[in-house]
Amino acid sequence: MMNFNNIILDINGETIISIDNITVQEQKTIGLIGRNGSGKTTLLEHIVNNAALYTSQRITYIPQLKENNIEKSGGETTKFYLQQELNNAGGVILLDEPTTHLDDTNAVWLLDELKQKEAIKIIASHDRDFLDQIADEIWAVEDTKVVIYPGNYTHYKKIETHNRQRARDEYEKYIREKQHLEKAVENKSKQAALSNRIYDKGKKRYVTMETPYYNKMQKKLDKVRTSMESRLNQLEEKEKPEDDKQVIFYSQEIEKLGGKTVIRLERENITRQGRTLLKNVSLYLKATDKVSITGRNGSGKTTLLNYIYEKYQDSHLAVGYFYQQLESLDLDSSILDNIMSTSRYDETTVRTALARLNIKDDDVHKKVSVISGGERVKVQLVKLLMADSQVLILDEPTNFLDVHSIEALEEMLRNYPGLIILVSHDKRFWESITPVSYDINDYSLIHPDQPAPRNTTKDELMVLETQIIRVLGELAEGLTPELESEFERLIKEKNELNRR
Repeated sequence: MMNFNNIILDINGETIISIDNITVQEQKTIGLIGRNGSGKTTLLEHIVNNAALYTSQRITYIPQLKENNIEKSGGETTKFYLQQELNNAGGVILLDEPTTHLDDTNAVWLLDELKQKEAIKIIASHDRDFLDQIADEIWAVEDTKVVIYPGNYTHYKKIETHNRQRARDEYEKYIREKQHLEKAVENKSKQAALSNRIYDKGKKRYVTMETPYYNKMQKKLDKVRTSMESRLNQLEEKEKPEDDKQVIFYSQEIEKLGGKTVIRLERENITRQGRTLLKNVSLYLKATDKVSITGRNGSGKTTLLNYIYEKYQDSHLAVGYFYQQLESLDLDSSILDNIMSTSRYDETTVRTALARLNIKDDDVHKKVSVISGGERVKVQLVKLLMADSQVLILDEPTNFLDVHSIEALEEMLRNYPGLIILVSHDKRFWESITPVSYDINDYSLIHPDQPAPRNTTKDELMVLETQIIRVLGELAEGLTPELESEFERLIKEKNELNRR
């Protein structure tokens, strides 16, 4: 059991999270979501540092892995790190973005591991598929409050969409009623002002009639007007919901390229540090294509993107490349100046794109040196989108983005007119953007309409397993030097195959 009472978390004197009372009475899995900077990590760290205030159970905290082993891919390092931490997990497990860098296979492994843990689990994550498969409820940080939604992320999204529509409907109803009362007040004011004035034909003008009848009529109309003004003043004011503006991209230059193939690889071998990762790669992409590259961790996805970029960066194509170690921003300049320095779009369009990623109003004038890592990722992405690029190469663009920003980025990339080559561990993200996916399998780049190559190593292993089972059966009946020698030979061959 966990009980959170009267939690107020501040950063530089500004409240970022306030919790009155939340009780978790049973073992369940909670998905913690919120915009970058909303305080998700701060909340998890606060719970760990003040564990005795909230639970009698042992808490295991698994923060997001920042360092990377250069000998392994990010996913391999993350899985090794998670394995170590989960082996000794306590009755409460707190995880911060555990699926970052994990491929589908390792994400499934993590799901199985967590489902087997009998514990209260609070998981800060931007991975919507992961939250759909594991979350019993969603805690959303909204305007410093933690709002609880039953069910997984998809159920939360349905409720949130319904609430947004209801807010729009209530605002429109409020505006209609306000306009109706304002017009009615205006009409009654005019009627009251003219109620004791009649047209004198002899004098050929309007004259004021000071008689009990006309004075009574004027007072009655004034009373109606006052009543309507009172209703108008008592009308509950509704704040206008913020609508997401669409970013409109230029498409004329891309249209001029038409159906031309702009990226061409023909039976090319791709290596990294002297090791061949991809053999006989052929890839033909048109100017308007949107494709993703998938594959297991360490299969060579990033190496392929690097190869394409290096091949075409000095060509006639304008190629923009996003990767996590990218440092293309001037730290001493503002967010807006950084983007405008290479933008082909006006300031209004740039501000619209930034606002979709929750960088709004005066925040665009902040120096890059003072913003968070997640905000820098957003700035780099907008800088690429606003630049004069015909091709975008994106390597894991969502790793440090909140779910709201991921969904906004999805929409912008779907509307982007040029070629997109995308690598992302977020399956829902790449499926929503790229209708075509190429898979790296057994050193080959597999085209969507091409069957995967037969895994001969797997076939050989199956044959060896059958032979080992046969020999073990014979050994059970009696040990002979020949059988022992054959058994050792088969085990040696199996180990060599596994090392390939």
